[in-house]
Amino acid sequence: MGKGSISRRIGHLKSSLLIAKRLAPVRLVLCASPAYLKQHGTPERPEDLGNHRYLHYSYMDAAHTVQKWLQGSGRENTREMISNNGDVLIEAAIAGAGIALQPTFIAGAAIREGKLEVVLPEHEPEPMALYAVYAHRQLLASKVRGFTDFIDGFFGEPPYWDRFA
Repeated sequence: MGKGSISRRIGHLKSSLLIAKRLAPVRLVLCASPAYLKQHGTPERPEDLGNHRYLHYSYMDAAHTVQKWLQGSGRENTREMISNNGDVLIEAAIAGAGIALQPTFIAGAAIREGKLEVVLPEHEPEPMALYAVYAHRQLLASKVRGFTDFIDGFFGEPPYWDRFA
């Protein structure tokens, strides 16, 4: 990160020398197409995921939650698809390829449109957050400071992508 620049991060931030300003919550949901759930059944508890195809996002730290649920099912190493692109996984889920764990800012439109259904909503992983991250307040350019002040609260509580329920 350059002097006076700003970056965006999603996740659970660890301690660092960087300043982090929380901009919005990021919910994660398990979701699948209605056609997939009709054909394969809707999981009623996390352990049932072992009987389903899991569409794995390669960069998601929260995926360990699903891995814990799959352990003991004999399928902990089985993934029907791995991608580093959440949009690709959502399209695959819409096409009936399996169940995906994705942030609602990616899956929300498909859920609103009925293309995907939330699975196991009572077992949602702990929410993450979207942060603006920068090196030091004193080195922050005035236009970057103006941007962070503007974007603070822009997404709302809940953010627009979570307004599908």
